[in-house]
Amino acid sequence: MAAVDPVRLRFQIDALIASFTDPPVFHRGLIDLFNQYANRTLRFGESPKALPLIPMYHLPAPVMRQLELDLKPVIQADPESALAVADELWQDEYYEVRQVSILLLSNLPLEAPTPIIDRLEQWLEPGLDGILVSELLSRGTTSLQSTFPEAWENFISSLFEKENLKMTAMGLKALNQSVSTPAFENMPAVIRLISPSIREPQPAFEKDLRSLLTTLIEKTPSETAYFLQQAASISDSPNLRRLIKQCLAHFPEDLQSALKTILRN
Repeated sequence: MAAVDPVRLRFQIDALIASFTDPPVFHRGLIDLFNQYANRTLRFGESPKALPLIPMYHLPAPVMRQLELDLKPVIQADPESALAVADELWQDEYYEVRQVSILLLSNLPLEAPTPIIDRLEQWLEPGLDGILVSELLSRGTTSLQSTFPEAWENFISSLFEKENLKMTAMGLKALNQSVSTPAFENMPAVIRLISPSIREPQPAFEKDLRSLLTTLIEKTPSETAYFLQQAASISDSPNLRRLIKQCLAHFPEDLQSALKTILRN
């Protein structure tokens, strides 16, 4: 692994960006750049955080950080080429190359939601690595969520309508990622989307629902408690009551008492 010299890295990235309008050439240049900084000696268990299950270069953080800084103005100036490059890079098997695809989407200036929605529908396959799913649904949809929130809601709704259970789980993960952002303030949309799943929780989604509810409680405990009270008042599902019990400890004490009362009824 080559040491990161900031000046040298900037020159390398400038040379890479010169091929931005030619996606295959840019792709080859990116692989060359990543190969120079790859950590081939990293062994399983050496990283403190969860890793993707697909091949990785294990790049030093400054490489991706500088790449994004230098790509941002290029993406803004030429969004069509950015989309073409994103499509090209997504075909790669390596995690960091696909990360660049997500980086391109996250910085894309949007006049319509279609470019992002199309790629979400194409890229979110049931077998996609879980870490890439999370990054694509959070970072990759930054522009979409802020500029076209209705299109974002419709997309999540479409995931819930699919017969494949993994796609429904992706929808719940996407909502969790959305709620986790500091700018989140669209509780009504979340309630509309998850109400059917909450009233009749399926065991297959229990973990994702519990995680989402925990995030909602941290953000808006009173609204979340009211939502669960309403759901429990119209549903006799034992799975719902078990889910509420699992989330009780995350609420303030006064809200816990109110929820315990409805659970006893």
